[in-house]
Amino acid sequence: MEILTTPYGINFNFAIQSKGTSPVHALPRRNCFTVASTCTKSQKFGKLTSAHQSVTGFSGGGSVPRNGVLENASMLLSSMDLTNSDECTELYALILQNCRKLNNLRLGFQVHAQLIVNGVEVCEFLGSRLLGVYCKVGCVEDARRVFDKMSERNVFSWTAIMDVYCGLGDYEETIKLFYLMVDEGVRPDHFVFPKVFKACSELKNFQVGKDVYDYMLSIGFEGNSCVKGSVLDMFIKCGRMDVARHFFEEIEFKDVFMWNIMVSGYASKGELKKALRCVEDMKREGVNPDQVTWNSIISGYAQSGQFEEASKYFLEMGGLEDFKPNVVSWTALIAGSVQHGYDSEALSVFRKMVLQGVKPNSITIATAVSACTNLSLLRHGREIHGYCIKVEELDSDSLVGNSLVDFYAKCRSVKVARQKFGMIKQKDLVSWNAMLAGYALRGCHEEATELFSEMNFRGIEPDIITWNGLVTGFTQYGDGKTALEFFQMMHNMGMDPNATTISGALAACGHVRNLKLGKEIHGYIVRNHIDLSTGVGSALISMYSGCDSLEVACSVFSELLTRDVVVWNSIISACAQSGRSISALDLLREMNLSNVEVDMVTMVSALPACSKLAALRQGKEIHQFIIRRGLDTGTFIWNSLIDMYGRCGSIQKSRRIFDLMPQRDLVSWNVMISVYGMHGFGMDAINLFQYFRAIGLKPNHFTFTNLLSACSHSGLIEEGWKYFKMMKTDYAMDPAMEQYACMVDLMSRAGQFDETLEFIEKMPFEPNAAVWGSLLGACRIHCNPDLAEYAARYLFELEPQSSGNYVLLANIYSAAGRWEDAAKIRCLMKERGVTKPPGCSWIEVKRKFHSFIVGDNSHPLMEQISAKAERLYFDIKEIGYVPDTNFVLQDVDESEKEFSLCGHSEKMALAFGLISTPGGTPLRIIKNLRVCGDCHSATKFISKVEKRDIIMRDNYRFHHFIDGVCSCGDYW
Repeated sequence: MEILTTPYGINFNFAIQSKGTSPVHALPRRNCFTVASTCTKSQKFGKLTSAHQSVTGFSGGGSVPRNGVLENASMLLSSMDLTNSDECTELYALILQNCRKLNNLRLGFQVHAQLIVNGVEVCEFLGSRLLGVYCKVGCVEDARRVFDKMSERNVFSWTAIMDVYCGLGDYEETIKLFYLMVDEGVRPDHFVFPKVFKACSELKNFQVGKDVYDYMLSIGFEGNSCVKGSVLDMFIKCGRMDVARHFFEEIEFKDVFMWNIMVSGYASKGELKKALRCVEDMKREGVNPDQVTWNSIISGYAQSGQFEEASKYFLEMGGLEDFKPNVVSWTALIAGSVQHGYDSEALSVFRKMVLQGVKPNSITIATAVSACTNLSLLRHGREIHGYCIKVEELDSDSLVGNSLVDFYAKCRSVKVARQKFGMIKQKDLVSWNAMLAGYALRGCHEEATELFSEMNFRGIEPDIITWNGLVTGFTQYGDGKTALEFFQMMHNMGMDPNATTISGALAACGHVRNLKLGKEIHGYIVRNHIDLSTGVGSALISMYSGCDSLEVACSVFSELLTRDVVVWNSIISACAQSGRSISALDLLREMNLSNVEVDMVTMVSALPACSKLAALRQGKEIHQFIIRRGLDTGTFIWNSLIDMYGRCGSIQKSRRIFDLMPQRDLVSWNVMISVYGMHGFGMDAINLFQYFRAIGLKPNHFTFTNLLSACSHSGLIEEGWKYFKMMKTDYAMDPAMEQYACMVDLMSRAGQFDETLEFIEKMPFEPNAAVWGSLLGACRIHCNPDLAEYAARYLFELEPQSSGNYVLLANIYSAAGRWEDAAKIRCLMKERGVTKPPGCSWIEVKRKFHSFIVGDNSHPLMEQISAKAERLYFDIKEIGYVPDTNFVLQDVDESEKEFSLCGHSEKMALAFGLISTPGGTPLRIIKNLRVCGDCHSATKFISKVEKRDIIMRDNYRFHHFIDGVCSCGDYW
């Protein structure tokens, strides 16, 4: 690659140099400005015909050939008569003119260097030609230096330099240059005013645009159609349709260009009826709508989400004789669909477009790729990428390149994203931001840091979007620590965060439970009066709830004056995740009464509350609501419903939802296997997994965890070993801690303690609390206090405040008759400040939850409940029930032990359910602790005596009691 050095070098400043007075902030109201004179030497241009032929290689009009230009021009430059200044100026100007036509930067530099060496005075005429070369080839800094050094600057010079800045999007500089131009007394023309009005429209600066327009009128400049169109467009884009309409009505001759600006203006503002009336007025004026008119209408309806109307006009356009839908028409439909979340529909339109032979442009491709990104459709995105590779102008386009970088990064193909990033020839800030955000979303800390350093080394300043991509990306990945590191770096570099940054940082604080920093950010929000309705309020709620400060989260919610759907979703989710399920469902009802439109996130947030409470009726109501509102389009909604029905004990309904799903993802299969497992239907889980493999799907670690757990709950030892080994042999997956814990649970529950201990010793990592907890639980089943002691020692170190481990060991001691050891464990709990939650069971009857705690007689129907429990006790004893007093953990006589068993919370809830519901109604009971062996045995007999299906969920699994038999097969 040849590196060209300009005659100026590279180090210089570009401050605006005014030739007259300083720039004014309000345009002067002058009657006229003196038009700068052009170089009189240009009148002698006709004398240089032979020189013209030597430079261009031809005589006459037509295109300029490239061959021989450099050699001919160099020959002329070396043989030039420097004593004849007029001829020199004319010849230099001619050569520079052709450099501009041919984009010949090297020759332009050569001419400029010779001008400097020979001391040729750069007059207004020659300066404008030299400036034109630099502007044409995009050397902005050199162009500006040429411009600033010009002794006289005519309207052509001003037009050229403004065109460069306007084309680069530096609209503020464009307006500053216009003020300077006016200040120097140069009268703007038809080429200048459109650039200035475009700058005002892009900056949405109505006041400056109005001042420029008033100035234009004050100098008596009427303007041609292009100027008037730019004025009209400026008024519209600045949001002043009233002024635009008044200006439009005053235009005497309105061509189709003018009408289209008005139609497009109304359509872009969503005033589609006015846009259509404008089209009718256009026809009455004798102006026929063209392709641009139709595209404006189609685009307006598509952007507003009215796709039926957009399609209607699209089809009408297809029936016209003069023109058909073009790439702009198709792109409008595709972009509108993506904008409103209809990504599948967008790809369907894109497919039809390609099949009909309409070639997409860069905007079409970028939009279609965005749809693939939103749907995580890696194969479809690759197909579009393949299409772009075949079309050079698309493959090299920076907009397409940026969209592909974003697509691959978000579809878990970071390496491909980096390759595409490296292939972008002209990387802009969007390119860097897309790659950095992609690294952040995939948790690539080292790569993101290196790329960020390279970005700084190249002198590319990060903007707020850069920081937002890093902070929110790492937060979404779950790496709150790194997200907060970049947030701190942003603060150190003096960049003020916006609402998006703050929301991401608050979410990161919730992930790492950094309540102190979260409160500091909250203080920043209050001090800077940041609007909480921009997503910051919901982020505060999530942060406080994630830091176990639900009361503060509720306080923030109550103080919010504006509560949109995001805020409601946050507080409902916070309550559900914090165990306040009843509050979550109450908030859902309150949300409906507040006329806030719920969305899929609302439903996914509320369904876990139903699961926690086993509130099947309310879960069904939410399901019906989802169907009525058409919210069942997302796979994650279906997955949540499978889980909800499963955790509410309705396993048949779970399977039915699974079978009816229009499209299943891996989560769907994992959830269904998990549901079978928690209900003790291990073989059903295995059969489903075998079908899963048969159709060619690949499991992940969650699949095997759920499958092995199902084997454990059902005592399927051989099957469990088979699938544990399958991870390595068939899928090259190293078992993680979760799978090892499942195997420990499986073997120890079967009484294989020697094999279990050997297995634990050979684990490739230190056992965690789940492993030792599984072993301790099995010791309760097989009454092995010595091994229980061994497991408990590790648990007391790993989870010193977990009451369940202490209670379980004490219960094992009590069951073995080691009352003193049990008492020592209870004393140890007191010394360490560990408290045991009381056993609690609850049941839903007639839309209300009733809870029962051991020893609590406050229920208003306690007398009837106790009477029913007593009758049940005698009824089930008659058919073989024998109280298991081993589960009474006090050293008292047998009669007291039997009496104590009658007061267990699950028996009270069951008795209440039986007296409060019609015969034959299934009962669903939840207990916060593991159900005791005696209650399990009694419930089997009660299900037979009362002829009721009883579904009981404890903190470990489900038990389905039907006609005296439990689904667990007494293996729990």
